[in-house]
Amino acid sequence: MTSRRVAATGTASRRVAVTGMGILCALGETFPDVLAGMREGRTGIGPVRRFPTTRLHSGIGAELRMEAAKAYFTREQREKYDLCARYAIVAADQALRDSGLKEHSAKGLVMGAALGTCNGGILSLEEQWTVTELDERRTARYPFYQQGDDVANHLGLNGPVTTIHTACAASGNAIGFAYDMIRWGYADAMLAGGSDPLSHAVYAGFNVLRALSPVPASPFASRLGLSLGEGAAFVMMEPLDRALRRGATIYAEICGYGLSNDAYHETAPDPEGRGIQTAVRMALRQSGTRASQIDYVNAHGTGTQANDQAEIKGLRSVFGDRLQNIPLSSSKAYFGHTLGAAAAIEWTTSLYAIRHGLLPATLHYDEPRAGCEGLRIIANRMTEGRPAYFLNNNSAFGGHNASIVARTGPTEPDGDPHPETIGTGRERRIGIVGIGAVLGGEVRQGSVSGEDVSVPLPMEEKPGACAFSLKSFDPGLYERRMNRLSQFSIGAVKSALADAGWEERSGMAEGRDIGFIYGTARGSTDSIGKFLHSVFENGPELASSIYFPHTVVNSVAGKTAEKLALGGFSSSLSSGGAEGIIAAAYACGSIRSGVHDRFVIAAGEERSGLTERIDRAKRLTDSAHPPLEGSVGLALADIDDALRAGRPVLAELSGFGMAYGGEPGSPRAIDALTRAVEDAIAQAGAAPERIDAVLLDSPGRPGESAALFKAIRERFAGRDMPLISVNEQYGYGESLSSMLLLGIAAERVKPGAMKRVLAVSVSVNGNTAAAVVSEAAPTSLKEEIV
Repeated sequence: MTSRRVAATGTASRRVAVTGMGILCALGETFPDVLAGMREGRTGIGPVRRFPTTRLHSGIGAELRMEAAKAYFTREQREKYDLCARYAIVAADQALRDSGLKEHSAKGLVMGAALGTCNGGILSLEEQWTVTELDERRTARYPFYQQGDDVANHLGLNGPVTTIHTACAASGNAIGFAYDMIRWGYADAMLAGGSDPLSHAVYAGFNVLRALSPVPASPFASRLGLSLGEGAAFVMMEPLDRALRRGATIYAEICGYGLSNDAYHETAPDPEGRGIQTAVRMALRQSGTRASQIDYVNAHGTGTQANDQAEIKGLRSVFGDRLQNIPLSSSKAYFGHTLGAAAAIEWTTSLYAIRHGLLPATLHYDEPRAGCEGLRIIANRMTEGRPAYFLNNNSAFGGHNASIVARTGPTEPDGDPHPETIGTGRERRIGIVGIGAVLGGEVRQGSVSGEDVSVPLPMEEKPGACAFSLKSFDPGLYERRMNRLSQFSIGAVKSALADAGWEERSGMAEGRDIGFIYGTARGSTDSIGKFLHSVFENGPELASSIYFPHTVVNSVAGKTAEKLALGGFSSSLSSGGAEGIIAAAYACGSIRSGVHDRFVIAAGEERSGLTERIDRAKRLTDSAHPPLEGSVGLALADIDDALRAGRPVLAELSGFGMAYGGEPGSPRAIDALTRAVEDAIAQAGAAPERIDAVLLDSPGRPGESAALFKAIRERFAGRDMPLISVNEQYGYGESLSSMLLLGIAAERVKPGAMKRVLAVSVSVNGNTAAAVVSEAAPTSLKEEIV
């Protein structure tokens, strides 16, 4: 296990293979069944039977038959898990069994999961058809991190577990995240994919935007509009060398991926396709693949005029005239638009088809629409093809894009046909170079605490409440009806950029050179609650078009990227309370991998009526800590680069560890805590006795903090050092607290104070992440610190 951890600190990376796949979709619940339907040119789109559509503009969608999902679970499990979680569990278990690792899962492997979803447990609220009189049992299944945690609990996973919620690009991002967790050494194997069931409220939202087609969609063709679908798909990923040694089936090798944000509009794509262009170029660069090597493109292709034109424009900018000769199709005419599951369903079915010498078609295709002429569309019937490399694209509300390059040709165990792009050839040490925070009634730049750790609030405010107004702070960034969480986050990120000296940039071109990773456990619950209220009280046909775009949790990250021109690598994630450290680990690894030299990470939460009801369902109303809202942003960069540029470095992020353990305080959770702490210390290259203090961030429900502190004391037995709960001082706000924790740790290691602090976040469901935060020094002085 030590060798795996050490690999995470250096520039070496492991090649990653797909060795198992699972699927649930409208064409079937096994890959042979799905491929049989695709061969027949059959669509899964038909009349919606799950809810009434008579007052809506369309009444069709791609629904599952659900035999596998029903047979898999006991009645008690069906009550325990939301439908999104059930779909995900079935597909993930299929992938695990298909890989042959099921019997190995208890043999010392560190196995994690990354779930992509657009709508999470929204059906658990729809079942109640209210946002005011919610029962705790079903409401506890709703939060966006819950479904990924359900997969981990059900399958007994113990590695990094994260939910990616970049809407319709989510499962593509999840596959990329899992790929990184393996090649950076945080996991031996990862399950990655997406899940979204067909939702009445979401269907109503697309209806009010007039985006739905009354007949089955045909991307790039003359008919306009999309068809919604549902389902789940997962892959099992592991190091290629181990897969070859054990004789596993190898469906593909993941060569690299790219993420971006349009930074243009919350629902409309950049008409010039610049966002998808950035993601594709990044995927090609990170994979070491030339554009001339791509022999098939599985496009996002929703069927809407704006999306299809923008995507083709972006692809033309990458491939030039060669695009007209590359086979291209969109699989959404088979499966409908499955939202957060789209990338995983479309990618896995492409892999399976290619394995059988076939390429997916675009069904219902007649003639090209404007802006989509001159393409080699695979129309109506699958065609023969075995591309050595192919590209998969997905885009989303909030401006997020994901592109994956996969190798499906013969795989050689030796050599590396797609070397990782590392800019310097040296180990890169990453530091915090800027801090911004919106807490209480003020904006803080350069620290999270101000002069004192606590900042008095106006008497009328609740403890932990945030009275910040973006309109007052910077009217040019504010827009009418902007939700409070977006305001908090824009203020915090803008302040972090300014503190790092990055605020003055030469437009979007430079903004595409800064990565942005955002964490939130719940998103704007005020906007979500208002949209659902409009559906439940007024009827689906009168759903609010104003609030619908903000029901996707990544809308906050998207609005922040739009307002601050952050068009580079872009992700939005949730873990229910460890988002800050997970985002930091993701960003640090990406900098070392040569994605960008600069990243800004941020997290935030807002309070609302819906938030309070979720708190009750999650027993957070029993917490010893008051609820906290606001946002914290941190700017990260290579330490030596920053010092050479004359910029101060506030702290070094020296090492990380991530582990899943379930119920906080349970023996399994304590084991996860111990592993995360040991891994972070090992990656930092520090001995435990060199840790000067431990900062803990946890929900604070009865008995939890005491159990966690006891485990930490046992790990550092014989040491008399500070063990501090940051939540006692600040309150608890899931993702916000985790990012705040890193900011506080950075303040503790200022010169003349502590040298090295261990920061630990434990989520609502026992997802644990740890980070060693150290005093920053030039590389030449590193040995003196160690």
